[in-house]
Amino acid sequence: MWSRDITLLCPTCQVEVEGHIVERDGDLFTRGECAEHGPFEKFFWRDADLYRESLPPADQPVLPKGPLDVFDDRVAGYLTTFAIDITNRCNLTCPTCVSQAVLTSEVEASDEDESLDDLLKLIPDYRGKDVKRLPNISLVGGESSLRPDLPEFIERIIREKGITPRLNSNGLLLMDEKRLDRLYAAGLRWVILQFDGFTPEPSIEFRGHDFSKRKLEIIAKLAKKGFFVHLACMVQKGVNDTEVGEILRFAAKEPNIRRVSFYPRSDIGRFDEPDRPVTHVIDVMHAIENGTDGQVSADDVRATKRLGDKLYRLTGNPMFRPRPCIFPFVLMRDGERLVSCHKFFSPGSALRNLKAAVKFARHAPKMLKPDEGRFPSDFLFVNIEKFYDGEAFDVHGAHNCHHVYLTPEGALPFCVYNTTIRGKSALQKGGGCGVMPTVPAEKRRVPVEFKSSSSA
Repeated sequence: MWSRDITLLCPTCQVEVEGHIVERDGDLFTRGECAEHGPFEKFFWRDADLYRESLPPADQPVLPKGPLDVFDDRVAGYLTTFAIDITNRCNLTCPTCVSQAVLTSEVEASDEDESLDDLLKLIPDYRGKDVKRLPNISLVGGESSLRPDLPEFIERIIREKGITPRLNSNGLLLMDEKRLDRLYAAGLRWVILQFDGFTPEPSIEFRGHDFSKRKLEIIAKLAKKGFFVHLACMVQKGVNDTEVGEILRFAAKEPNIRRVSFYPRSDIGRFDEPDRPVTHVIDVMHAIENGTDGQVSADDVRATKRLGDKLYRLTGNPMFRPRPCIFPFVLMRDGERLVSCHKFFSPGSALRNLKAAVKFARHAPKMLKPDEGRFPSDFLFVNIEKFYDGEAFDVHGAHNCHHVYLTPEGALPFCVYNTTIRGKSALQKGGGCGVMPTVPAEKRRVPVEFKSSSSA
């Protein structure tokens, strides 16, 4: 039986313990023993073969553990994305969220928010530094658009730090065209839009209200104003996995949608149903294959992963750095077909798709800098990213991440921050290890009224 030694967190107290990943019936489980709370076993990964083939090579450098110094040479060359919490307020109570946000619908200055000067101190300036690829920065929260000084913050990030800001948003306050104009004038070009699908049920399940039509209106407004859109899609098996293929087809046809991220639902967040099934990477792969009638197969995603490993060895570009939690691939729309671009690296396949392969070769250099958005609209960046479950937490795997939160204590890897930092906050409130305080079903079904403010 295959097994692997790893460091885990006790699912009760979050103390680090030595443990194992073990295989059983083709799936993987974590096993460990806490000195205080005894032995435990948790489901970790569906499809052991997929996990094994996704592990980075043994000789790949590993990021140091603990808060990271983003100017350390061992760190700077491996990061693709910063994130920073710019508000602790939100206008929704999404049960999948890990943020302990204060509920509000007002766009106004608040003592809950850090000052712009304090936030800017956390963002490094890499201009003139020898880094292979400048990270972008995601503005998160809470709901970032609740800050009235958001345009000023964006302008200062670009002017004082020289990196690309990307706004994470549920989009509800982006219906205001005057506000969009101000954000565009400040230099914002990317909006990462929370998107659940085209039918009411996923939106009601994840957001407490049917925003399905409104999200399409928001996308249209963003496109009209010239923004690039990155769809951020939580995927729950049995809720919206049957819409995954349609999301890809839609995104490939919409010229301003340049990226799609699928996040298989992990065991974190504020769901109050403890037995809700977790969704896995292989589930999303199969949903993509079924939803595209095989045009984009699970084998295509796996082949792109293997190609990325080779490209990382050749280039050292952090875009390609292999990790088992993320599966990136690039699609090209060729008429009504979706073609996985890994096929253009195979001579036989490239000949069968010669016209598309030539176009890919012509624009490939632009796609090495995706934040600039200069690649043609018929190319679509896609990734499946699996967040570590709060109760089956691979400590070293989570620390070896490309995506870090900027905090006063240093840069903290994405899942480390969301589980062990926000999770500790939840633990102090009685929420349990890595599990956020629950939002009762009757509360999350009530939509939060929101106001747009043209003066904000």
